Amino acid sequence: MMADFVTILSRRRAEVRHGLRIAAAGMLSYVTAHLLGLPQGYWAVFTAVLVVQGSVGGSWKAAVDRLAGTLFGAIYGAAIATLVPHNDVLMLGIALAIALTPLAWLAAFYPSYRVAPITAVVLLLGGTASVEGPFIAAVLRTVEVTLGGFIGIAVSLFVLPARAHALMGDAANRVLQRLAALLGDLMEGLATPVDAKAIIARHDAVRAALTALENVSDEAAREKRNYLTDDSDPEPIARTLRRVRHDLVLIGRIAAEPLPEDPGSPLKRALAAYSTVATEFLRAIGTAFAERASPPPLDGFIAAERRVLEAMHAIKGDEKLVALAFGFEQFQRNLHDLVRRAQEFARATVKSADDRES
Repeated sequence: MMADFVTILSRRRAEVRHGLRIAAAGMLSYVTAHLLGLPQGYWAVFTAVLVVQGSVGGSWKAAVDRLAGTLFGAIYGAAIATLVPHNDVLMLGIALAIALTPLAWLAAFYPSYRVAPITAVVLLLGGTASVEGPFIAAVLRTVEVTLGGFIGIAVSLFVLPARAHALMGDAANRVLQRLAALLGDLMEGLATPVDAKAIIARHDAVRAALTALENVSDEAAREKRNYLTDDSDPEPIARTLRRVRHDLVLIGRIAAEPLPEDPGSPLKRALAAYSTVATEFLRAIGTAFAERASPPPLDGFIAAERRVLEAMHAIKGDEKLVALAFGFEQFQRNLHDLVRRAQEFARATVKSADDRES
């Protein structure tokens, strides 16, 4: 039983470390708020717990968003609490509507300010605000949130840190493994009919993995902009993988119906070999991204593609084959770019082995 538990923990190290960071941030902010004598120290604890994200870049954005929302909501809520009398239930409801409505619109249009309405509501309805006074309460809430934000960022930086660039490799690998599975199904569709629902499910899986990669890429770019890392630019990886996915979308449209050639024709044999080589290459370069290792050579893929194109060119007057040849050629160009992105990613300096999470 214990061995199974240890095995599960070893497989989910990223989640375990993230949980430990959250716990450390919460406890540290609680102790600090108590030592400073802050009246509502739980605001610092809430903020620290919410700020700690899966990477340093994500924590930075969460801290900035929460501080901006709290500051704006505190200033506006304190102004309404001061200018609008709210000594009875009716007037309190009016003051709440005046404070809440514009802040709710602000949060709807700019999600970074989603905590602003909450801060204003607490200032108007909270019991301590009536004792402290609205502006003192606004200052204290801002101080408490700022404290929690700084502690959350500090914990993300120094307690089992997870750099977004380290997560980029794993995210790129997940995209490439799904692209490999999709390509295999598409190539099979050129020989025999395939389940359209299964192909749609493959595309959905690729889109979901790309979205996750783009989120990690944004966090990595944020770390780089704020001088939290000197690693490589993450955006070209996501951009190149989007182009590779578009190539497979084009090939998929052409491969919606099988080619009319006999199963034993040279083209069918060349396509089968191409499918095997191409899917193996996508899986191998995905592993290279995950391990930040040098990518596999393209030689085998290029040779397989050349044989396919020669077999296609031997068949005259088939517009479908012309379109398919264009899709394959575009796919190869983008794979060349992908190899360069993998080489850049592998050569980039990794600060510490502790930054890697799997």
